[in-house]
Amino acid sequence: MQFNIKRSLLLEGIQKTLGIVERKTTTPILNNILVKTEGDRIKIAATDREIGLVSYYDAEIISDGIITLSARKTFEMIREIQGDIISFKKGENNWVNITCEKIAYNIPGISGDDFPEADVLGDEEITFFKVKSNMIGEMIDKTFFAMSKEEMRSHLNGAFLETEKKDKGYWMRMVTTDGHRLSLVIFYEEDGEFIDISGGIIIPRKGISEVKKLVDNGSEYIEVGVKKGKCVFKKDDTILRISLVDSEYPEYKKVMPTDKGITVQLDREQFLHSLKRMSVISSEKYSGVKIKIMENKMILNSTNPDVGEANEEIEISYKGEEIEIVYNVSYLIDAVQVISGDSILFDIRPGLRPGVISEVGNDRYICVVMPLKM
Repeated sequence: MQFNIKRSLLLEGIQKTLGIVERKTTTPILNNILVKTEGDRIKIAATDREIGLVSYYDAEIISDGIITLSARKTFEMIREIQGDIISFKKGENNWVNITCEKIAYNIPGISGDDFPEADVLGDEEITFFKVKSNMIGEMIDKTFFAMSKEEMRSHLNGAFLETEKKDKGYWMRMVTTDGHRLSLVIFYEEDGEFIDISGGIIIPRKGISEVKKLVDNGSEYIEVGVKKGKCVFKKDDTILRISLVDSEYPEYKKVMPTDKGITVQLDREQFLHSLKRMSVISSEKYSGVKIKIMENKMILNSTNPDVGEANEEIEISYKGEEIEIVYNVSYLIDAVQVISGDSILFDIRPGLRPGVISEVGNDRYICVVMPLKM
C-alpha cells in the first residue's frame, strides 16, 4: 500500500474523526482510523460502534491496500509536519512510513481486516433528502445547551427531531431538555423535499456534535436519511452514520406554558451583560439570580456568602403588579446568547411556574426555564 496526498487533505480527514474515536476502550482498534485506497482516492473512516464516519480524498495511488493507525498520534504527527505532500507507505508487519521532504515517521498499525467497517457504512438502502446546512446548524446552536448531560437519562441526553407535513412544505422541530429547561426551535421549509420523521427520532449528544461539525463546512445542502434506528448525514465526500437512542421522548408540548405571563421586552445585549455580571458572583452552590419586576424597572440581584453581592437595575416599560422570582443565571445566559436579534421577550410567571424567553418578531425559537425556590 502506497500513496501520495496533500498534507492539508490528510490532516482534514484525520481531524474529522477525533470526536468519534474512543479514548478509553477495551477494543484497541476503535482508537484507530481506517485508511484504505479506493480507485484514485483514499478512504478515511472511524467508528465507536454507535457513530461512524467516512470521508474520501483524492490521492496519487501507487499501490492498493488497507491499514489502521492511531487517530490522535497520526493527527499530531501530520499537524507538525511542514510541507505540502505526504508520502504514505505500508511496510512489513503493518508498520507505516510517513514522510514529507526530510521528515520521516515510522509507526505501527493494526491490520485493517479487523476494522468494523459495517459500523461505519452499514448495508441498508436509505432514501436521502436535501436540507439546508445552515438550518440544521442553527437548530443545533439553539438547542444543544439544554441537553441533559446525565448518562443515565439517555432519552434526554440527545436532541429530539421531528417533521410535520404542512401545505407545500413541512415543519422541522428540534427539542432538547434536561428537566429544568427546554429549548425548541422550528423551521418551515416551503417546497422543500419532505423528510418523514413524523414519529420523531432522538439523536444522541455525541452524534449531534458531529452533525454540527459536518454542517459548518462545505456545501449549502446536507442530505439526511433515516432507517432502522440509524440516521445518516451526507455532505460532499463525507458520510456520518449515527445510531439513534431507542427510547420515548417526553411529551414536550405539555411543558409549554399556555397561559400568558408578565411579558417584558429587553435589549438583548444589555440583559445578557447584566446576567453575566450577576454570574460573576454565582457558584455551583449559589447559582440563582433574583429578578424583581416593578413599575418601569427590573432589578437583578445575585448573592453568594463566599464571594459577595451584585445588584443592577434595568429600565423597562412595565406597569402592573410587582413580582419577584429566582432563576439559575447560567440557564438564562444560555437562552439569551443564542438569540441573534436585538430584542428579546421574557415571559415571567409568579411562583414556581416556568418562564419563557424568545426573540421579538421571531416565533421560531423559545426557551422554557423553570425557576428556583426562593
